[in-house]
Amino acid sequence: MTEQNQRKKISGRPDSRMSEELDVLILKTAAQLFGEQGYAATSVEQIAAVARVGKQTIYRRHSSKESLFKTVIAELGQSFLVSAAPSEEMVSTDPLLALRNTMRMLLDLVLSPETLSLSRTFIAEGWRFPDLVDHAGAHIFDPLEELTCKLLGAVAKAGLLKEGYDLEGTSRMLTGLCLGSPHQQMLFGRKILLTPQDRDAYLDNAWAVFMTGILAPPAPVRSGAKRP
Repeated sequence: MTEQNQRKKISGRPDSRMSEELDVLILKTAAQLFGEQGYAATSVEQIAAVARVGKQTIYRRHSSKESLFKTVIAELGQSFLVSAAPSEEMVSTDPLLALRNTMRMLLDLVLSPETLSLSRTFIAEGWRFPDLVDHAGAHIFDPLEELTCKLLGAVAKAGLLKEGYDLEGTSRMLTGLCLGSPHQQMLFGRKILLTPQDRDAYLDNAWAVFMTGILAPPAPVRSGAKRP
């Protein structure tokens, strides 16, 4: 291939794989800069420079900085669901284990550096950009609460919960204890739960405390029946 043909190939429209890789690069760079510098202080020009792409390359994919930021948030929320949601087979076979495994996976995700950085951006600038906070609620918090409520509902359907609990309220309290408290402490700069072992121990304790209150006691063994 001649040098002229090589230049034509490079300057032409990228194939689908290259386009997908470029999308990932732009979103990863944007997430990093939004987390490090905040929303207001980050410009599309900066993102383009760090990603080493043209500014118009970004604008062809995202009409504005706000649109780009919303896409970053939506992708983060989707990655949470893809990583943490258990299989339907596990939910039907052992819903309690499925719920616990989901909490453990989400604990890693909410304590990741990327999540913490973006959370600090929301805290610092949310009052200036309430629409972005609403977007995060719709694409991160609400779907995770729905997932937790769905799994807790499967636990209830299996007859493992005491009667009288509101599933939505109970699932929010569960996520608050297992995820919200560690996330908040890390946002305040406390160096906690830094190792997998620390996180395992924390979740074991939080899980035991919470489930002691909501799980139904085992059914009594009838007289004459054989114990398993």
